[in-house]
Amino acid sequence: MKKNTGKKRSAKDLLAHTGLYEPGPGFMPALPRKANLIIISLIFAWAFLLYGNTARNKFTIDDTLLTKNEMVRQGFKAIPAIFSSCLIDEDKNTGGQTNDYRPVAKATFAVEYGLWGEKPGTSHLINVLFYFFASLLTFYVLQRLLFNYNILFPVLITVVFMAHPVHTEVVASLRNRDEILAYLFGMLGLYSLLTYTYSRKPRFVIYTCTWFVLAFLCKQSALPFIGLYILVLYYFSELKPKALLSIGIMLVIAALAAFLIPRFFLHHSPRSNFYFENALYFEKSLWLRLGTAMLSLLFYLKILFYPHPLLYYYGYNMVRLTSLASPLVQLSVVVYAILLVYTLFNIRSKKLVSFAVLWYLVSIFMYSNLLLPVTGVVAERFVFLASLGFVIALVFIIFKLSGTEPNSLTIELDSRIKIIAMVIVILVPWGLMTLNRNDAWRDMLSLFKKDIPHLGHSAKANYQYAEYLLNTVYADEDFRRYGMVKQVVRDNIKTHLELSLSVYPRGYNTLNDFGNFFLLIEKRYDSAVYYFQRAADVDPSLSPAWISLGTTYRQIGQYKTALDCYNKVLVIDPGNARAYISLADLYYDLGDINRSLYYSDLGQKASGKK
Repeated sequence: MKKNTGKKRSAKDLLAHTGLYEPGPGFMPALPRKANLIIISLIFAWAFLLYGNTARNKFTIDDTLLTKNEMVRQGFKAIPAIFSSCLIDEDKNTGGQTNDYRPVAKATFAVEYGLWGEKPGTSHLINVLFYFFASLLTFYVLQRLLFNYNILFPVLITVVFMAHPVHTEVVASLRNRDEILAYLFGMLGLYSLLTYTYSRKPRFVIYTCTWFVLAFLCKQSALPFIGLYILVLYYFSELKPKALLSIGIMLVIAALAAFLIPRFFLHHSPRSNFYFENALYFEKSLWLRLGTAMLSLLFYLKILFYPHPLLYYYGYNMVRLTSLASPLVQLSVVVYAILLVYTLFNIRSKKLVSFAVLWYLVSIFMYSNLLLPVTGVVAERFVFLASLGFVIALVFIIFKLSGTEPNSLTIELDSRIKIIAMVIVILVPWGLMTLNRNDAWRDMLSLFKKDIPHLGHSAKANYQYAEYLLNTVYADEDFRRYGMVKQVVRDNIKTHLELSLSVYPRGYNTLNDFGNFFLLIEKRYDSAVYYFQRAADVDPSLSPAWISLGTTYRQIGQYKTALDCYNKVLVIDPGNARAYISLADLYYDLGDINRSLYYSDLGQKASGKK
């Protein structure tokens, strides 16, 4: 047994065992301590200056799927269950939710709930803190990649990257914390891999695979890191092709393990795909599929160069099904062809801009709709990882415009002033846009009011707004007591349900909500029957429309037809508590108290089971 000398292990010794630090010869020199502290402070202050105002925000859109999740609300004791279950179980009666395996991000919310309960402001600040760590790590990775460049170059890349307004969806929406964490762990993997290129110690490749698996368990958007790791090794190391291939194989094996192993213990079923989310799920024409994919790629470039308007959701038909003959599609083909040709011509010379372009292309490919359709067609969060490549190229161009080489060890004062002035010209409008966008994410109503005017072609977005208004009506005390609803609210609900149906006439939830609007608010039973029947015709296997249809027929005294509707529900879902309770109400209306009590008892038992 070794004798304990009592010598304490330094922080560097401890970090060496995580892959975050590797002492010894060949390792690039670290920044002086004072400079390091200044940069850390700068990044910290910038993160909270940009996103500190999200601390006053509430829950929005899908946040509550996690923050109010029953499992999450069990706190620390839920963590084992979180790592053995899907993110959100699919609900056949509501049209389904994602059932991906993303335990890491979900576990962070359980930890938060265990520490201080439900506090949306605190959760938002934690998102900002994660963004700070992700940004700080971005700087350290860039510092390693660009160690022979002027330190101003990676600093400015980091600062500009942090300010891009396209990141607001990732930071201001708690639901998208998984994107920040996937990026954070993915960059930790890249940092460890760069350590391997200096030390050549195989354990750092193992660390890389471990960090990558953690990133993958946050969200499968980490998948492009496999290509990015190889890209970085090719551009910034002297590793031979055989070594690159070996590392690539190890990463693919790690990804397959992270994907397949949970399938052995998860109650997993494929996620339902819906036309109103992306029409490409059902489109067979290659001409239209390729055209729409190229239009999606043009959208990503557009929001990187001009991030306005930014919207919480897109979906069908914000990006229309478009053929390859469309002028916009042809423009996209030309632009991306130029980017590809440029990188191919410069890939052997390993020019930095070609690396930046390839980083963008590798990162955005899985969201291009070229390989597989993407839920929502496009989204701002999809460009989060890819935006780093865009910013590297942007800051490089700024240096060139000032007449300065980024790898100049010393930069004259007038050149520094020019560079910083051009960066400020970008940072000021981007920063203001970010702050303004954060305010839009303050609560559901703020988000809807800000975005809905730009979402006239989105079937789902208009339905979501109408559903939100309906829920506020149902929760209102005046409505529950007296049936009172302001005319402006009625008009808004009707307008946006009509807009949703004009885009996608077969929207089951929209039709069902329109039926409820006429049943509960307008008291126009013929119209209610019409919309409930349309919803039932769209998908007879779903129960909500049948129950509501039965309730409408009961209201107008057509008890036999109502009974048929409730019985259809019990054929679809024999344990449906709502159907039993509705039958109890029906038989009570008919004066059959025994049957009413019988079905009431069945309804209570069914509710207890659920």
